[in-house]
Amino acid sequence: MGLQERRMLSSAKGILLDWDGCVAIDNRVLPFAGKLIEQYADRIAIVSNNSTHLPCDFADILARQGVRVSHERIFLAGVEAVRYIATIRDIRVLLLSAPKIRRYARDLGVTLVRESPNVVLLMRDARFTYAKLEHAANALRAGAKLVVANADLTHPGPRNRVVPETGALLAALLACVGEAQMHRHLIGKPGPLLFEQACAYLGVAPEAAVMIGDNPDTDGEGAMNAGIRPILIGGSSPLRLEHLVEPTAA
Repeated sequence: MGLQERRMLSSAKGILLDWDGCVAIDNRVLPFAGKLIEQYADRIAIVSNNSTHLPCDFADILARQGVRVSHERIFLAGVEAVRYIATIRDIRVLLLSAPKIRRYARDLGVTLVRESPNVVLLMRDARFTYAKLEHAANALRAGAKLVVANADLTHPGPRNRVVPETGALLAALLACVGEAQMHRHLIGKPGPLLFEQACAYLGVAPEAAVMIGDNPDTDGEGAMNAGIRPILIGGSSPLRLEHLVEPTAA
């Protein structure tokens, strides 16, 4: 099993990897992920809908577990959402996110407010509360635009548990505001931005790249829409990461 996919990887000029469920679970690097990265180190980029960490955090997590990936090869939806917002003039942002992302936004000069925002920026927020939901819903009803890091409902956690994601919070906002009144801009997968940035960094055309992930809606469909060949592992696919690692000679 996996022979055809290993041939795809061998011929690919760029290999994009999802993080949660592919490279790591609960930020613990999966054994075969480290081996795969080692085999294709010069062709690897990590493309993730994560919205709670910075690229240097992931690089440090990997390094502590013996895997070397430069932060420049790591593309995250949360960081890119903040960078997108930082390019817009005269905005007041209600940011629902982890504290680290709030600090990052301030460092980029983003004006963060609680009252009268004209943009709501939604990410995975483990401190999400009823009060935050009320503030955000009423800001959107008043005409604020919504920028969403990703629409994933969950990502894989340890012991087969699920971790609620940004999309679960988005569903709560939709329940309050309704789709018709929601003017939203999605940054992460399945949108093209992260795929395009990773391919540009690697200096490869999308058709010369392969995306390895576990989510058919974001990793699979998103990659195909970007012109990238997907390889899906886990879930309903019988393929596992260990099937993609080239066997070593005895």
